Amino acid sequence: MKRRLTSLSFLAFLGLGVLAYAQTTGVVNDADGFPESDVEVTVKGTDKVVYTDVDGAFDIDAQIGDVLVINGKEVIVTSNNLGSISYAAKKTETVELAAVNILGSIKLDPTQKIGSFETIKRDDLEQTPVASVDEVLNGRVAGLNFSTGGGQPGSANVIAIRGAGSFVGTTNPLYVIDGVVVGKGDDNSGVMTSFNPLSSIDPNQIESITVLKDASSTALYGARGANGVIVVKTKRGKFNQKTKFNASTEMSIQDIAFDKADFLDANDFVKWGGLAFYNTGEFASQLGAQNYFADEVIGWDGVTNEDWTKAIQRDMSTVRTYSFSATGGSDNTSFRTGFSYYDNDPLIINSKFDRISASLAVDHKASDRFKLGTNLNYSRVENQTYADAGAYSNPWQTRWAIIPTLPVYNADGSYNTSLLGNRDYNPVGLQRENKVGGTVNTFLASIYGDYQITDDLSFNSQFGTQYQNLDETLYWNPNFGDGARYNGYMFESQNQYTDWNWVNTLTYSKKLGDRHEFVANAGWEYQEHIGKRRSQEKQNFILDGAYMNNASQVLSINGDKIKWTQISYFGRLNYILDGKYTLNGQIRRDSNSTLGIHDKSGVFWSVGGSWAMNKDLKIDFVDNMTLRANYGEIGNIPYADSWGSTYNSFSTLSNTRNYGDEGVLIIAQAGNPDLAWETSQQLNVGLDYSVLNGLVSGSIDIYNKKTEAAIFPVRIPAETPSPVDSSMKNVGEIVNKGIESTITVRPFRGDFNWNISANFAYNKSEVGDLTDNNAIYLEGGNKAVQSGRLFGEYYMVGWAGVDASNGNPLFYTDASETETTSNYNEASKYFQGKSPFPKYMAGLRNDFSYKNVTLSVFLSGQFEYSVIDRYSNYIYNDGAYYDINVYRESLNDSWTPQNTTASNPMQVYGNGSGSNKMSTRFLRDGDHIRLKEVKLAYSLGDVLSKSGFSNLTVYLRGTNLATWVFDDKLTFDPETNSNGYSFGWQGKGTYDYTSPIMRSVSVGVSVDF
Repeated sequence: MKRRLTSLSFLAFLGLGVLAYAQTTGVVNDADGFPESDVEVTVKGTDKVVYTDVDGAFDIDAQIGDVLVINGKEVIVTSNNLGSISYAAKKTETVELAAVNILGSIKLDPTQKIGSFETIKRDDLEQTPVASVDEVLNGRVAGLNFSTGGGQPGSANVIAIRGAGSFVGTTNPLYVIDGVVVGKGDDNSGVMTSFNPLSSIDPNQIESITVLKDASSTALYGARGANGVIVVKTKRGKFNQKTKFNASTEMSIQDIAFDKADFLDANDFVKWGGLAFYNTGEFASQLGAQNYFADEVIGWDGVTNEDWTKAIQRDMSTVRTYSFSATGGSDNTSFRTGFSYYDNDPLIINSKFDRISASLAVDHKASDRFKLGTNLNYSRVENQTYADAGAYSNPWQTRWAIIPTLPVYNADGSYNTSLLGNRDYNPVGLQRENKVGGTVNTFLASIYGDYQITDDLSFNSQFGTQYQNLDETLYWNPNFGDGARYNGYMFESQNQYTDWNWVNTLTYSKKLGDRHEFVANAGWEYQEHIGKRRSQEKQNFILDGAYMNNASQVLSINGDKIKWTQISYFGRLNYILDGKYTLNGQIRRDSNSTLGIHDKSGVFWSVGGSWAMNKDLKIDFVDNMTLRANYGEIGNIPYADSWGSTYNSFSTLSNTRNYGDEGVLIIAQAGNPDLAWETSQQLNVGLDYSVLNGLVSGSIDIYNKKTEAAIFPVRIPAETPSPVDSSMKNVGEIVNKGIESTITVRPFRGDFNWNISANFAYNKSEVGDLTDNNAIYLEGGNKAVQSGRLFGEYYMVGWAGVDASNGNPLFYTDASETETTSNYNEASKYFQGKSPFPKYMAGLRNDFSYKNVTLSVFLSGQFEYSVIDRYSNYIYNDGAYYDINVYRESLNDSWTPQNTTASNPMQVYGNGSGSNKMSTRFLRDGDHIRLKEVKLAYSLGDVLSKSGFSNLTVYLRGTNLATWVFDDKLTFDPETNSNGYSFGWQGKGTYDYTSPIMRSVSVGVSVDF
């Protein structure tokens, strides 16, 4: 986050003339001449610190000759009397916000930037209608690819920074909240599809989110930073500040952001069925076939036209947020406390997501040399949800899984459970009578101590922990649906996760004369992760109702535990010469308990430097130009937090099989005692620039990220006796190469301001060497792996269209695409040269302001990637299924003797041609542009200045208002992902009828007093 300081209007000193100290007062303005509040002002080398008020004013005890540090910018106090202090600065000079703490007391100072990282400011985080703050990053950070992992509120999302770096683990980066390592944003859940730990954090509590991308930025996180790191900093109090209060509320209404699915109504469905029966050749007329289909096959009463989609959904989804905070401090103690309530009624009936959260941050200066503080966060999430990515019980599949000629209710008001195909999965009834959900309690705490041993040497100790308790329940009623065959079924689980880390750091900083400055860090870190899971399941409910005691038969009682530990030693050296040249080196040694007994430890490092070129070149129109480069090797354990994968280096047993009525132990996994770290070799070269008095500024980064010794399941030779067919080995290689760019243009500054900011990223992800470069591995999700191919490349039969002479499907026989066949079994799968990972990503934001009115418009886009509907073979079934609804084009754009150029084959009842089997017929271009956010706000600060309120802001916000796609056949949201596959990348780009991204319109108000 940056604040522009282009003028400092310093008022007169209030002092005692000849005394050494005086009360220095001033006003801090931003780049456009407006007062800047909450700017930190310190006397360099002391612990004196104040913050500007809402008018930008400050006063501080300063000695003549002292240096004031105003949010990172140094200003010398030159006056010996009551005169004014002047500070002449170009309008181009910029001041960064406080450096980002990355580990213990080690900071990334933006004024000495070597690596690649971006910070999202709090203005983009506050009062956002999202359940999880990582949703805000979508489109705002160059090189960060975001997709939903299951759009239920609070479910885990999928993020890839600079492409995927592992075959078997998540692509998600490491998340760190106030120094506490909380994993990779995908906690395991026994009942719910997934749970995102970031959904427990109220966005209004967050000061900033910093995304670390390259080796220089992430090296100190060692073995867990290879996929990037997202550092979340929550708000804290301010010293010497009168207590300030803020209260805010927002109301949002939501619906589906993008949905072009056009299914048939009852009349057209009967016409389609009649067409399919007529094309069998067994009927004299199409009308006769249609009547037969309606009367004898589906039993339509001629009247019912049920909209099952509408029946399973509310009229609209609503979100309500309420938050309150108090911030302040004395000379020695500062505090911030906050409370919030988030209430989300999702679109599906009888679903709910509520979050109550509270936070407290306290900092205390015990002496001139010792400072300590703590940060406490608690949240409780109540989640009542539904089956996601399941079979017919998934409410999002209702639109095609049940035909519109069938009513929701019988004549007597009971649920209709005669839904053809021997199905009794009435989704409306299941959603009302079944239960899927749980309660998540999360406690996050950190405590630190800073001791200034000497003027040059300091010690920092920080301890952090996160505890999560997930109590979950799955209940199936005994009357219909899955529960009928159990006479009622219930599963309860309790998952407990405890993470803690302790970091101790020594920092030595020294300035030698005016030319040399050193900062050296050395430290030690211990991390521990413990997961416990207990569950029980029962059947045969004597009484209906979601209570375990109502069931009479225990099916199973289970429990398991995972634990890993890691101990690390690290060092860092930063050297600055003449304020122009910066050199940096860092090293870290990690030892992790999950790896093989022969190679538990790894050493990871980075080196880099930067050159402030503008200070040597002295080009008039160049305000700042810094060239930087770094290279390093970062370790990775892709599966550390995953149930069932934590102990890949060991052979494990399982009792999940039976022999007759007796339980037996089997070998579930073949261990590998030589399993070692994945290693990510990363090179980054970047340029930061600002020209024409700040008219244009930005950055360009070029990178090469190569993962070696990637963990990969290798088939065990048939001649080797083994009860399993593969084991994990370090044999894979993944290469990501790309370019990222950000640019900001300020065409108007003054009463009317207009800022344009944009980001662009290009990334190409390929598979490198494998054990056999010609072999095809890890086929799943219509994708596979082969050396030299795109990572996650689609591997499918090629669709060649429709035979115009007879309406039969045509498939390419092989990758040459020179010969075709109508027999699916004669067609071969081959790589399609398309990937679910976007090759290009971009974001564009326009911010306008005039006096008290602000307007922001933000668009994002992803390009050159492909997506697929997992259930295309059903909704484009070409007559193979009579009890499944289909897209309208199956009726209007299918082959007939009168329509030989149709894009869909002839519809034939019982179609056995294989036309609906998976092929590139169903592969869609995911390229799109999305209007992510429009926000209009009006502040009443001036009007309320004498009323006791310092400011009141009202605003109207729209999120995901419009989506433009470039493939006319794309009917589902292109930012999609399925969690139903063995490896995360296999589900990338797959629409699994998970909950969609929502469009929202919000109105809110925020009051400061």
